[in-house]
Amino acid sequence: MYCKKASLGFDVHHPVVSHEYGNGLPIESSWVGTRDYSSQLVVPAALEFVNRFEDGIHGIMKRNHEEVVKMGKMLAESWRTNLGSPPEMCAGMIMVGLPSRLRVSSEDDASRLRSHLRECHGVEVPIHYQGLRDGEEGVKDKDGVITAYARISHQIYNKFEDYCRFRDAVNHLAENRQIRRTIYPE
Repeated sequence: MYCKKASLGFDVHHPVVSHEYGNGLPIESSWVGTRDYSSQLVVPAALEFVNRFEDGIHGIMKRNHEEVVKMGKMLAESWRTNLGSPPEMCAGMIMVGLPSRLRVSSEDDASRLRSHLRECHGVEVPIHYQGLRDGEEGVKDKDGVITAYARISHQIYNKFEDYCRFRDAVNHLAENRQIRRTIYPE
């Protein structure tokens, strides 16, 4: 913590009051009774875990990128859509166009779709609504304009089955107009 020197009458104290109150800011800040040191104590175990992977953290980052691109392409191929950006511009996350048959037409629709995927299919994924501006044609799939993108990510704990569950849920919703009507009430 840094405090600008002030006149002698100015008194600065640590925001968490302890038995050291009144002994000056450096002493008051040296041992805060509510501090949790567990995060510092697990650093050696965390480093050991990361180093179990080939090339350590760099290997994990490379693998995450390769896997998210592969999963993004798998989803886009299944839905006959596109990736939201070139793979070389992505790290461990990528945007994938959702089928236009989902009829996402607002941020509220995107939010309701996200909630439905989480509550009914066990899939947590951010959904971004991409509305068209006047005169804009937009990216199209075989059924219309793609108005929503899912931001998928990959981390060392993700499995292929996670992406398959998402793919299958979206395919089911795209084919089932009745379920879509319950998600986006008119």
